Amino acid sequence: MRRTPTVSIGLPVRNGAQHVAAAIESILAQTFSDFELIISDNASTDATPSICAGYAARDSRIRYHRHERDLGASHNFNFVFHQSAGEYFKWAAHDDLVRPTFLERCLAALEAAPDAVLCQSLVRVVDERDAGGELYDHTAFGTDRPRQSDRLAARLRARRCMDIFGLVRREALRGTPLIADHVGADRTLLIELALRGRFVGVPEELFVNRDHGGRFTRRFISLRAQAEWYAPDAAKRRALRTWTLYATCLRLVRAYVPDPIERRRCLLHVARSLGHQRRWFRLAMEPIEALEPRAAAFEPWLFSTAASLKHAIRYRSRQAPGRFSAGDSRSRRPELPR
Repeated sequence: MRRTPTVSIGLPVRNGAQHVAAAIESILAQTFSDFELIISDNASTDATPSICAGYAARDSRIRYHRHERDLGASHNFNFVFHQSAGEYFKWAAHDDLVRPTFLERCLAALEAAPDAVLCQSLVRVVDERDAGGELYDHTAFGTDRPRQSDRLAARLRARRCMDIFGLVRREALRGTPLIADHVGADRTLLIELALRGRFVGVPEELFVNRDHGGRFTRRFISLRAQAEWYAPDAAKRRALRTWTLYATCLRLVRAYVPDPIERRRCLLHVARSLGHQRRWFRLAMEPIEALEPRAAAFEPWLFSTAASLKHAIRYRSRQAPGRFSAGDSRSRRPELPR
């Protein structure tokens, strides 16, 4: 009979041969060793199967599953959770890395904070050459605060969703849709988790996120292509990311926030967030993009043109007061009669 580990790590992958070995090696190097690693290969056509099967043959903590056809990212992410048994769970991306003390430090932080549901460390974002860039701290937005409305506002403000690759209590994930079959499902899951409990952080750089040309957000630009990545089955495909985000927020606030005053605060934050990341514009454009994917190219052109126009107006306004030099007779004050 297989012993239940403390931590389960789920690694969903499709055609990740370039980076998956490094990701697995970083997990196997953890100082906290009581974990299982579940790899779910979503019908890869490159060398991913042989790489993952080779690691599974050498380490009994690894279980490798292969799907014969592409079931979509949503199914693959959820499959690894349903195959897991640990008290704590972590999703791992095939192209990211964790430092050796990641599990040890995140587990200690969660055990020290019984009301917390998720822990993530500082995240270093690197490029294709592993050169360092942005340092991301999810707690800077307020996901560690005790009030539900503050945590909801924090998740609505946050630009990135790298908290999704943190360590999570299994009980907090149970009963959620996990990674649902709509575009932006990581954001809606993090909002649900934030309403369930606090997120805590480890103030150390223990997670490395690779921002490269082959990642999902760069390969698939249109909403239709992104929706197909989540769910290849056209009957399940949902592309209206921002509409789904706000509909989900309203549903979750009704479900998780019983206090009327706190609920009003939550709804106020939801309304204010329409100004974040041009979401008001996305609400208008997404139905058009769903019908005509080429409309996605209109947004960057529009805002680039608007920014250029604003810059030109500001430049002209700065130049206007100085049109006449100090020595110009037209700029002199008229002399009064003595």
